[in-house]
Amino acid sequence: MIAKDQALETLAKFRGAGLLTDAEVNEVNTAFLSCFALADAVHLADSLHVNIKVDDINVVPPELVAEARPENAKDGYVKYAFPSGMNVIFSAIDISQDDLIEAKTNEKRARPFLDHLGIDLRQETTDVQNLFAAIPYLATKAGWATVPQGGNGKAVFCCHVQVNAKHWVYPRKSRTIPLEFAYGPLVINEQMSGCDLRPADPQTTPPELLAATSCSAH
Repeated sequence: MIAKDQALETLAKFRGAGLLTDAEVNEVNTAFLSCFALADAVHLADSLHVNIKVDDINVVPPELVAEARPENAKDGYVKYAFPSGMNVIFSAIDISQDDLIEAKTNEKRARPFLDHLGIDLRQETTDVQNLFAAIPYLATKAGWATVPQGGNGKAVFCCHVQVNAKHWVYPRKSRTIPLEFAYGPLVINEQMSGCDLRPADPQTTPPELLAATSCSAH
């Protein structure tokens, strides 16, 4: 269970430091509302995370993460686990197809920005498994695009960690930040970083760019 009030206080501190915008924090806040299309997943989540893209992970003021536990720190990547269950990740490495597309097109988005909001469904219970399986239906019902990763015995491996499967959801209209639903225990690999990057939005990205930046293409 996420400690909502403390989680939002954490995000407010990062907003005050200029690492998140008002709009980004407000969008994360709405994920806690009962009217959110995938509110049941947030309720069942072990933790949430925001992945903030930066040019240098050392941009983080130490006082902002004093109460957090650093995890999986690598060159260009670090996760801070807060007691509230809201984890904050800073990444300067490639974590998405959009990063690879930027390199191809020489159109780099200004940093920092919130790349995605993650909903971490670690427990392999029947309730969690059924909810995870229903995410594509629930997202489509809301008019949102989805992309699956892994499943059926194939793990998803990116940024030195892997989980059983993921659903990526791309909202529309009042929401703009991709949503990651990660199912299964988190396994950390200290030596290797997988290439299962966050897929680019399939409804707004040209098919040729999607194909050129797939996992097998880099």
